[in-house]
Amino acid sequence: MSKDVLFLTGIEDFSTVIEKNAYYVDKTSYLKELLMSDSEVMNALFIRPRRFGKTLNLDMIRQFCRLNYQNPGDKSYQQKLFVDNGRNLAVAGDDYKEFREKIMGEFPVISISFKTVEGAFFQQAVSQLIYKVGLLYDEFLFLTESSKQDPSDIENFIKNKDFCKTQKSKIHQADKLVEAIDIIGTAIPQIASMLYKEYGRKVIVIIDEYDVPLQKAVIAKEPYYDDMLSIIRTLSGNIFKKDNEPWLYKGIVSGCLRVAHQSEFTDANNFTTFGMNDEPYTGFFGFTEKETEKLLADCGLSDKESEVKEWYDGYRFGNKHIFCPWSLISYCYAATQKDNTVPQPFWVNTSGNDLITMFTDNSMESHNAENIDKLQKLMEGENVDISLMEFTTYPDLRNRVSFDVFMTMMLHTGYVTFAEGSDTSDKVTIRIPNLEILYCFNKKRELLFGQNNPYWYNQALKLVDLLMANNTDEAQMLISSMLKEFLSIRNTGDELYYHGFMIGILGLAAATKNFEYHEEIETGTGFSDIVIDSFDNKTVCILELKKTEKLEDCYDAAQTATKQIIQKDYASKFISRRYKKVYGIGIGFAKKSCEIVSLGNLVEKVC
Repeated sequence: MSKDVLFLTGIEDFSTVIEKNAYYVDKTSYLKELLMSDSEVMNALFIRPRRFGKTLNLDMIRQFCRLNYQNPGDKSYQQKLFVDNGRNLAVAGDDYKEFREKIMGEFPVISISFKTVEGAFFQQAVSQLIYKVGLLYDEFLFLTESSKQDPSDIENFIKNKDFCKTQKSKIHQADKLVEAIDIIGTAIPQIASMLYKEYGRKVIVIIDEYDVPLQKAVIAKEPYYDDMLSIIRTLSGNIFKKDNEPWLYKGIVSGCLRVAHQSEFTDANNFTTFGMNDEPYTGFFGFTEKETEKLLADCGLSDKESEVKEWYDGYRFGNKHIFCPWSLISYCYAATQKDNTVPQPFWVNTSGNDLITMFTDNSMESHNAENIDKLQKLMEGENVDISLMEFTTYPDLRNRVSFDVFMTMMLHTGYVTFAEGSDTSDKVTIRIPNLEILYCFNKKRELLFGQNNPYWYNQALKLVDLLMANNTDEAQMLISSMLKEFLSIRNTGDELYYHGFMIGILGLAAATKNFEYHEEIETGTGFSDIVIDSFDNKTVCILELKKTEKLEDCYDAAQTATKQIIQKDYASKFISRRYKKVYGIGIGFAKKSCEIVSLGNLVEKVC
């Protein structure tokens, strides 16, 4: 195992990676197609999951193209960074010589990231955007000292810059909010126009994670999606519009969900969206099999290749198998620096899971029996068919959305991938890509059964109340409903499974109500399955569970359970303690159904 390989996890600045001689998987071969090809793609939107290298690649483009503003024509910075670094990057080859002469260090570049733009309410998010725009004004402040610029442009530049610095905290005021929104929508075109006038060269505009503000607007405590959409649409229209001034060379935008083309970029000129399966960029983000094999060999970890593939392989981008770069780099760092070669779920703790969590917390669709069955199929390694959805807006997961909408989001965000042989549009087949994502699915499934999920938790509380009141008709209906929602028929072959199911429901809820809860407690001459004991109310519910294969035998199984309660005298312990109500209840399970038989209050029968 090599200890000499340097990994800069979390560093997304290309120059830092190169200058510190850190490990870098070469993606420079894509630059020529993107920046100087006959495809006439003027503006490109790249859709990829979080942590798949979008930010690093966009910064690489920025560093390669950026003009030396103080000394135009000086390309020594790029020469050192991309050519004379001893790495033999693709772009340093002789076949890229003409490309380097025409593109490298030749363009003013405006680059902005929306990755951290969020807020509990609209004004807070606008404040974050103003901060980002203020950084651009600081970067290009030198333009205000130029004799080539119109005095009115310089005056407006300085006014906007001062607003970003001094008025950011006052955006809660209506007039300041309006002015802030106007600056956000016009800052990049204003700066770009001045750069074009200054150097006589067209400008490249890069926007990273354009959709983060929209996602955060949906899940905010006070949602403000429409207001944020209006800002992003105005901003993109002013930058990429069809009738803009001739200062734009190319626009390069990244995001997670394929929402943009129908809404945010309606007025854009020649905007092309490149999804996971769109050539020629299927290998531009993420690590291919060949790149991964080399990475592991360079780290002395080739013997771990099989295990690494199980954990981090499986994404299908076009015809390529793609590994998550964040997970691989994190794994190799742990292995080489900490001697820890045990795979871990690195990616799932860093990706944007807010929308996924909101679905499981709020949507009734996440509790639909058929949908739960599909989720379980996925977790068992099976493929699932869905209809791929194209979004014109972000789905409102606070309300009911379809399973197909949810799974399309999961596909875009990296939780599932296209199965081998699947079409990649309309009707598609999906699967969980690897063990890392399976771990995440299992964690998400725990949300469905935990106290943090209000739907499941409230159902459990209701069931305890019904059983402690001996309301067996409603209890039977509720348990049957929950069985259909949460259990897969493939998992109902063992009585212990139903036992665990009931424990998961009743244990949590009983504790909340301050009832004593026991499993396999010794009572009478045997051990009853479950006992819920309210000493304060002198009420106890004794549950005996039986499983049968056939639905028609379910009632008989419940009768058998009640007979066992009588035969083994489970009630005597509580009757001797002068309990007023001792309910004996037998439950028979078969597949996804149940029958309940109650013996009534056994205290009355003894008396």
